[in-house]
Amino acid sequence: MSMGVVEHLGVPAAPPLVQPCLLGDSECLIKANTRIALSRIGYGLPEFGIESLEPMRLRNITMGAYGFSLVFREMNVAGASKCNIEDINLNFVQSTMGVTLECPLEATGSFKMSGNICFFDVNHEGNYIVKTDSIRTTVNSRVDTVYGADGHRYWKLTLLGYSYEPLENLHIGLGRLFVGEVTRASPLYKVVSNNWWPLVSQVAEPAVSTAVNRFHDVLKTFFLRVPLEQLAK
Repeated sequence: MSMGVVEHLGVPAAPPLVQPCLLGDSECLIKANTRIALSRIGYGLPEFGIESLEPMRLRNITMGAYGFSLVFREMNVAGASKCNIEDINLNFVQSTMGVTLECPLEATGSFKMSGNICFFDVNHEGNYIVKTDSIRTTVNSRVDTVYGADGHRYWKLTLLGYSYEPLENLHIGLGRLFVGEVTRASPLYKVVSNNWWPLVSQVAEPAVSTAVNRFHDVLKTFFLRVPLEQLAK
């Protein structure tokens, strides 16, 4: 991990974390302690100065592709409080970290769509919902080791990218314009996956990207406020 200097974000001393690893196994301890702390992210981590992730509220998210424009006037994203951290992958050679989590996802609000879809002119507005009982997301970050003003070492994370896939039916409702589900079991799934998935995924993308960026902000804050010495012992 590369080295640098950063001003330590002062917070009250954090309570000790559970340590289900052998003494001296630093990688195991860092992963286990991080997993335990992040299992509470939906409700916030006040001991680290991190507010609750739920609900996430945004306004005026615009996306345009395939000849149409879609504006989410309001977006309320829920599901973070029920996330499960499936895996934390540390690569010390490449200075990277991958966190895989599985969560339900529900995004609701109002939208306006205009443009052309499949040779049809569309001008529609109403309420929408994007919902799945389970979506798996992997968030990848670059990791740089920095020194705080207190002399301790911390990790500074930079978002590299993410990937996601619904593990359960993905329900999309756009007012009276479109209501449907993408399922792995139906013949429609192959058609959607090969041809329509780029369009369908763009409808879900704002909700997913919002959740990912908020989650990464939590990761970044967490590692800037918890010394590596504490995580690895």
